[in-house]
Amino acid sequence: MDNLRNNFDSVPQFEDGNKVHHLYLDESQIAPGCILTSNLERTKVIADTFDKAEYIGQHREYITYTGEKHGVPMSVMSCGNGCMPMEIAVEELRHIKCNKIIKVGTCSAIQPDIKPGTLIIPTGACRCEGATLEYLNLQYPAVADLDAFFALTESAKEVSAAVATGIVRTHDALFLESVFAHDGVAERIRPWQELGVLATDNEVATMYTVGSILQMKTGAVLVAVNNLATGESIDFETQYDKLIADAIEVGTRALAKLIRG
Repeated sequence: MDNLRNNFDSVPQFEDGNKVHHLYLDESQIAPGCILTSNLERTKVIADTFDKAEYIGQHREYITYTGEKHGVPMSVMSCGNGCMPMEIAVEELRHIKCNKIIKVGTCSAIQPDIKPGTLIIPTGACRCEGATLEYLNLQYPAVADLDAFFALTESAKEVSAAVATGIVRTHDALFLESVFAHDGVAERIRPWQELGVLATDNEVATMYTVGSILQMKTGAVLVAVNNLATGESIDFETQYDKLIADAIEVGTRALAKLIRG
């Protein structure tokens, strides 16, 4: 996909010639597709699964490795928690011609029948965050790119992962809807449970919305590490590493399919 401007495109801010301001990367340092993760420490974990990977550097919360996996060039980059750093990452990746993004992360399930450890591949997200409201009103949906979504579901079948697909809710206040929440979380999540929303997260809606209006391909695979409705959680000592590894494999397989076209 050509890096063509449309009415929503921002003006690139370049440093030292060709490096975008926040990511501090140029086109030569990024692959056509990138795995994004909010957890900074997880960036190296993902890079270590590549067939080869070079540490490119860190600027602010953005840690980047570029290499190769599944026979194609790809990058992995951290973006920190929340919607503003995600919005910056999506915009600036497009400026350096990286137009395919898969987020690998975690979430909290809110439907009682979703067991912790399930991989959730969101078809869309409720825009309960502030970043995308700066772009456009709530009449515009946050939906996955179809090619990315089907690449993810196909990849999940290839590794026999337990998967749920559907809508998640992206919101800004971690300490209101998470295992760390103030009292009253059951009442706060009930309306979303009744609407069939699967889980809560903190970045997907922004990635989907900004990616869509900028004509990028975006998708996500999230490990449901707990369930706010039942109080259940994975065993982080014995299960977490394997579940994250499954999500990484699904995400990188899907990204390779997108890059190949």
